[in-house]
Amino acid sequence: MNVQCKSKVNDVDIDVSIIIVNYNKFLLTEKCIDSILENVKKIKYEVIVIDNNSPNESYEYLSKRYNCVDNIKIINNEFNSGFGAANNLGVKISRGMYSLLLNPDVIVLDQSVDKMYEMLLFNKDVGIVACQLLNKDMSLQYSCRRFLSFSEFIIARTPIKKLVRKEVVKKLNDKYLMIDYQHTEKTFVDWVMGSCILCRKEEFLLIGGFSKEYFMYFEDVDLCYKMRQINKKILYYPQAQMVHLHSQDSIKKINKLTFVHLSSMFKFYRKYGIAYKNHLQI
Repeated sequence: MNVQCKSKVNDVDIDVSIIIVNYNKFLLTEKCIDSILENVKKIKYEVIVIDNNSPNESYEYLSKRYNCVDNIKIINNEFNSGFGAANNLGVKISRGMYSLLLNPDVIVLDQSVDKMYEMLLFNKDVGIVACQLLNKDMSLQYSCRRFLSFSEFIIARTPIKKLVRKEVVKKLNDKYLMIDYQHTEKTFVDWVMGSCILCRKEEFLLIGGFSKEYFMYFEDVDLCYKMRQINKKILYYPQAQMVHLHSQDSIKKINKLTFVHLSSMFKFYRKYGIAYKNHLQI
């Protein structure tokens, strides 16, 4: 995609600030930004990319690529502060009243951001709007989830599942991924993947943004839980769609990211209670 220089957007004109955290994946981030430029048509927006001190040429490449587009900022973080902290920084320096937190491996489809914005704009009881995520082949990606108790999560979503009967694991995973739900109508859910979530900047800051104790993983679960604590709903909105090139590096095989994921999981359940039977009902 050829990037055309754009005139400066005034602060008062910004509807949505789109925050992208990049670490080493500048080509994916480039595709993500290009899809925004091509498919966000109705609203006035800015794009803020926080490069988390990538050891490759990410910052230099992206800065050069978009240097003449005034509503795109590439920020070079001094150190890799993690996914949540980098998003917090992006929201803090943003100018829009609404914040779209977007993974670099997401491809924005036609008018998806516009639809999410309108949904949140006219529904004051909603704190987070999430679109429907699709796989690369355009099949459904299960991105809205139910809360599980600690023991249920251990059985269904950690390497311990290999020691449990397959039918038990499947039943818990189906519950977790909301397999019983058709994923065709908007609905309120427990939580959504943080790959693409839209919220009001004021409310994001009110609840403290992404919690600092998570370097990676579970910060989205925690964010949704905190949003529910201030009586705001989490809305899954399948009429808005995006493609998520989801690698799931932490669960494909046991590696360093697996242990990061498990560490974040333990932090979450220790914070809110292991039994987790009385989670908020909204």
